[in-house]
Amino acid sequence: MSIALFEDSHWQNFEPISLTKATFDIKVGAKSFFEEYQLAPEILLTREYLSCVTAERHPNCKVNPSSISSDTVFVNGLLHPGAISPDRLFNIHHTFAITASSSSSSSRRLLVARLDSNDIEYLQDCVTAGKRIDVKKLKVEKLTNLEDQDTQGILSEPWDIISVLENSLAKQVSTMKNETQLGEEVTVTGNNNTVALGRNASVEVGTVLDVRNGGIYIGPGAYVAASRIVGPAYIDGMAQVKQFTIIEASYIGYNCRIGGEVEHSVISDHTNKAHAGFIGHSYIGEWINIGAMTTTSDLKMTYGNIKMSRGKNKKIDTGQNKIGSFFADMVKTSIGTLIYSGRRIGVSSHLHGLVAQDVPSFIIYGTSIGARNVELQIDSIIETQRKMMRRRSQKMTKAYEQMIKDLFAITALDRKRTGVRRGKFAL
Repeated sequence: MSIALFEDSHWQNFEPISLTKATFDIKVGAKSFFEEYQLAPEILLTREYLSCVTAERHPNCKVNPSSISSDTVFVNGLLHPGAISPDRLFNIHHTFAITASSSSSSSRRLLVARLDSNDIEYLQDCVTAGKRIDVKKLKVEKLTNLEDQDTQGILSEPWDIISVLENSLAKQVSTMKNETQLGEEVTVTGNNNTVALGRNASVEVGTVLDVRNGGIYIGPGAYVAASRIVGPAYIDGMAQVKQFTIIEASYIGYNCRIGGEVEHSVISDHTNKAHAGFIGHSYIGEWINIGAMTTTSDLKMTYGNIKMSRGKNKKIDTGQNKIGSFFADMVKTSIGTLIYSGRRIGVSSHLHGLVAQDVPSFIIYGTSIGARNVELQIDSIIETQRKMMRRRSQKMTKAYEQMIKDLFAITALDRKRTGVRRGKFAL
């Protein structure tokens, strides 16, 4: 028996951060749900255009295989593995499905299942096409419909990542082992036992580590200049934290450069935020460059709940009064960019000035500074990304380049709907 993680149509709710990666690869705290499994799932089902880059992320897994055994247990990629008991599920030999209500439609949502060959084929077809899985079409022996109060560990909306962030980080940090001695000149406020350093991690004299509300982990090869870090916080390997930085209840990804202030946020791998500015209650993707003094708003003047867009004209109440913005991979912001709360920032977009609305993927945005928004050229997008990867000693693979090209075509209609056209960006 084996576990297969699959995407459901809720990947659309997580746009644009889900456009370049499968939902089970989105960081929730310091780890994705895939990384939370003690024994890695053997099979991964994702949208077809993401299959090659997903296979590169997970070379030991079968991605969108042509056939899957009926002994396989299928688990929704947005369901935390702690919410299920794999051993118990493997002892069930009949077909079954466990469902929950959907936040975005009246239909049920598939969480866990064991299926016959026909239903497996149907599930694969839905996932690879990015379409909704109609639970009513599954011919299973036992169907269990969970009530809302019984549903634990399932993500439905991007702001769910922010709402569970502190608890996620606290649990993830608590499992990390200390491999490097912390210098005596570093001030620890709280219990020293809740600070862990990876091999060759370095923390400069004058740094304050506040662990009264949660532990702090600083990964292998990471360097922290004199700064203040408030737990729970996870600084991943090879990250560089610049002098006088303030980090609170946040994840800093592998090989990032961080300065200024970061609060209650996820900053993914290989991203630069090396200068002053504030990022709060936000999700920042991979390979992003944040210009000096770029700031995200995360609170309304009225202290009311933040609303976020979904689709063309729909607004959803997040139920939270502190939500920043959600940046897809490869975004660039210019100096002094200011971003309103609850914004979705599309893949590889370039931002200038005040951003008061959602930004489509692959555009140069300059509405507030009197410039016309224009579509980026695909050759420029790829060459810029190659340059950034070289700065981190990384090489763009053919699969990654093809994913960018496919996604550029897939998102073309979004740009057209918002009036973005080809042209030269001029200030």
